[in-house]
Amino acid sequence: MDTTTGSYKMRQKLILLLASLAIFPCATAQEYRFEAGAAAGISGYLGDVNQSNVVKNPGFSGSLLFRYLINKRFAVKIDATTAGISGNSADFTNMFPDGQQYSFSERYYDVAAAFEFNFLNFGMNDDYRKLKRITPYLSLGFGAAYSSSGSFVPHIPISIGAKYKLARQWNLGLEVRARMMLNDKVDGLSDLYNIDSSFMKNTDWCPTLMVSVSYEFGEICKNLPLCRIKIAQRCH
Repeated sequence: MDTTTGSYKMRQKLILLLASLAIFPCATAQEYRFEAGAAAGISGYLGDVNQSNVVKNPGFSGSLLFRYLINKRFAVKIDATTAGISGNSADFTNMFPDGQQYSFSERYYDVAAAFEFNFLNFGMNDDYRKLKRITPYLSLGFGAAYSSSGSFVPHIPISIGAKYKLARQWNLGLEVRARMMLNDKVDGLSDLYNIDSSFMKNTDWCPTLMVSVSYEFGEICKNLPLCRIKIAQRCH
C-alpha cells in the first residue's frame, strides 16, 4: 500500500514538473532582448563663438532611444535627438579679425548608433549571476546631424552615464554625451579666425546632459537549465 501511494505521488510530481516546464519555461529567469525609451535634458556648445563655458547658453534637448541588448554587459544603442544651441561672442573676451562680433541660435537633429559597455552585470533579482541594479557605462559610436543653418554634420558621439533599474523591465538613466562634430558648420558659422577647418581641426563640440526612462521587452530565456532546477525544487 505504501509503495503504491509513494509511486502515485511521484507520478503527480513528475506530471506537475513537466507541465511547469512546458507552460512557464522562463518564469524564474526573465531576460529581455530590446529596450526603448525617451530622454530629456539640456544641451551646450563649444566652438568659435564659445571656447570655454559649455553651459553659458543652455538649450533644450530631447531624444528617443532604442537598445539591442546583447547581454548584461553589452548593447547597441540607436537614438534620434534634437537639441538647441546658441552663443554670442560678446559674452567672451576672445577677439575676432577686424573686431567683429558674432551670435547665433540654431537647432540640430541628430541620429546616432553606438556600442555600449556596462561596467557591471546590469539587472535584478538573479543571485546566480550576481546582477547589479545600478551600473555606470561608456559608449562610442558614429552619427550625423542636420542643423537648422542648413548644414549636414557627421559626428562621433562619446558618452558616459549610469543606469538604475526601477523594476525588472523599467530603467532610469543619466547620460552625458559629447558630440565631436567633424566639420565647423553646425552653428552656421565657419572659419571665423580665417583658419580652415578639417577633420578634427577647428571643429565644434555639442554636449548634452539628459535623463531617460526606458522599458525592456522581447522576453528571452537564456538560463533554461537554471529555470528547470528552480521549478523542480518547487515541486518537492
